[in-house]
Amino acid sequence: MTAPTLNKINADLAKYGVEMVRGNGYFYFAGLDAAGQRVANHIDSVFTEQLRSMSLEEWIRYCAEYIADYNEGIV
Repeated sequence: MTAPTLNKINADLAKYGVEMVRGNGYFYFAGLDAAGQRVANHIDSVFTEQLRSMSLEEWIRYCAEYIADYNEGIV
């Protein structure tokens, strides 16, 4: 498992027009453009102070599942 960093996570999310942003005790998702913001609005925030609460792969999978649901019209 690879250690997560915001740069690594955001490098993967950029293809969806989304970035992960650190809040105070949580991480949330924001759009890089209008289309990305629509996607980001459907990804639940993660309430943790540490990126290490999940591996890089788990962060990517967490986001990918929400994005897949959004693309399929489930959310």
